[in-house]
Amino acid sequence: MDETTLVDWVKQPPANPTVQYLRDAERRATRQCLAGLTGRDAHLLDVASEVNVTADVQAERITRLDFSRDASARAEEILGDSVDEYVVTDPTAPVLEFDSGRFDGGLSVGPYDWLFLDIETLTDELHRVCAGPVVLTVPTTRSPYYPMDGGRMRYYEPDEVLDLVSPDWWLHDRTLIYQFPHRVHRYLTRLPTDIQETAASLAARRTEQITDRGRWECASQVVLSVRPLPYRSYLSDALEALFRPTAENGFWDEGGRKIARGLGYRFDDDGSPIWRVDNELQWRYAPFALVGALRWRTSGLGTTTYDEKLRRELEYFRDRVEDGTIRAEMPSYGVGPLVASFSLAATAFDEEVYVRTARELFEHSQATYQFEHAEDSLLLFGWAHLYEQTGDDEVRGALADGLWTVNKRLNDDDLFEFDNHTTLRHQNQMYTLWGVCRAAGALGADGYLATAERVLDYTIRERLLESGAFVWEDLPVRVRLRHDIEKRLGRRPPHWDFLYSCHQTFFVNAVGEYYRAGGDRRYSDVVRRAMEWIYGANVLGENLHTKSDIGVPMRFLTVDGRMDVSDQMFKGAYEVGSYLMALTNLLDGPFDCAPDDSQKARAVADQRRTSASQ
Repeated sequence: MDETTLVDWVKQPPANPTVQYLRDAERRATRQCLAGLTGRDAHLLDVASEVNVTADVQAERITRLDFSRDASARAEEILGDSVDEYVVTDPTAPVLEFDSGRFDGGLSVGPYDWLFLDIETLTDELHRVCAGPVVLTVPTTRSPYYPMDGGRMRYYEPDEVLDLVSPDWWLHDRTLIYQFPHRVHRYLTRLPTDIQETAASLAARRTEQITDRGRWECASQVVLSVRPLPYRSYLSDALEALFRPTAENGFWDEGGRKIARGLGYRFDDDGSPIWRVDNELQWRYAPFALVGALRWRTSGLGTTTYDEKLRRELEYFRDRVEDGTIRAEMPSYGVGPLVASFSLAATAFDEEVYVRTARELFEHSQATYQFEHAEDSLLLFGWAHLYEQTGDDEVRGALADGLWTVNKRLNDDDLFEFDNHTTLRHQNQMYTLWGVCRAAGALGADGYLATAERVLDYTIRERLLESGAFVWEDLPVRVRLRHDIEKRLGRRPPHWDFLYSCHQTFFVNAVGEYYRAGGDRRYSDVVRRAMEWIYGANVLGENLHTKSDIGVPMRFLTVDGRMDVSDQMFKGAYEVGSYLMALTNLLDGPFDCAPDDSQKARAVADQRRTSASQ
């Protein structure tokens, strides 16, 4: 760490118009991004911004964080009482000694280009302590300073900028600042002031243009306004909803001592949903809910809070295994998640009986299904969990054979194609990826991840809307036109008009399994966009979690913003299961984005505090 750099950065000397233009553009963008907090009793955290930026922030209270005591003292000397509190943290382990949600917002204009700063930990900590918008400035490799400072400072490619805030932040706004290329910029700095001012005005107009058009590749500096996505709160709400009695708009059937199929709804006069239990027996639903809950229970986030009801649900399915009901009635869609559930239960509760049940289900499914239906791929998902639990050679052999068989189903368009007529739809592709990636990870067969990448890339290229939603299926224009005409005549919207919150989480979980298996392609930004769609980046600008008022998102929106198509007005327990799994993956899984999971930094900080006390 360069102490001189930290102190000198606190206040920059006056600069020529070409250089000053960037500083002014950063300040203006920061002020605009924080404008919503102006005039309120807002408490902001400023992370080592240049003091002119700090002084420009209009907030009731400001806490300033610096990375050395000398830098903090220099800032206090200049800013004085205009800042309410001055604090210091170690840039190599920047743990913020504040309660979660302490600040209404935050900013950090400048420090993200310092090589000695642990930006991952700092970003996680900002997510934890800031309840509202955070403004970050990030230099790109398009900067005119990159050729000189590229080895001494940190510069980012456009996708790396988005990786900073993906997938656990909402990208609320951005300003893309244009500067002239290196040689032009260097030449301009030698010209008379009036010519430099003219060039700065041209650059400012160019900044407006590339920002409006989203031309990230032209930006030399990016000002991001991001809002934390409160995944931990959403996870708590979803768990409570799953195990809340149906009489209270939850999914737990007290009479049957099990998870209900789902909740149906209608809208009252003010547009609020009115919920009712749907207890129709459908074997597909509860196994998904169970595996999602057990994924949470066996994660670093899991607690014993819902153990009694989890055990009841497991006993319900154990009874159905013993009396032969599952063998006679349950499709592979349910059996695969049940194998995974009982395997996870053996970890959660350390009871051999759950392994025996998982083994019985494995033997039944191995003898019954031939991977002819897309949903058979979920058997790979279950078998992989069982193999991870037991290391059984027979399970390994079946898993390897099944993985090879499913992989051969990849067609020339980069989609899995099975015998069922719905095979090409989004959910079936994602289920197959759950199985393929989990199996590849369990077997150490990372060659299969190339197949997963082809399907994920197709999904993003052909099925991802600008809003971040995934369409159910992409069909030829002539087919869509025919059905669009029928829709205008008053018929039910076609299935590709429906955008489902569960389809968003199916994708998140597919990427999660891909990362868990060792995949290294960048998909986190798409995951962020997928989750943003649920929480407001949709055609209505509606937070589907808030709209439902039961702790889990509404089921769907049509492309024109409807939620009132009669045969789709329910929320299935299987959707809750995928939602739980996605939130658990985001908080305690392969995405590594838990806002308060800065383990390395916390360990260093704890050691430092212990040493100080001694």
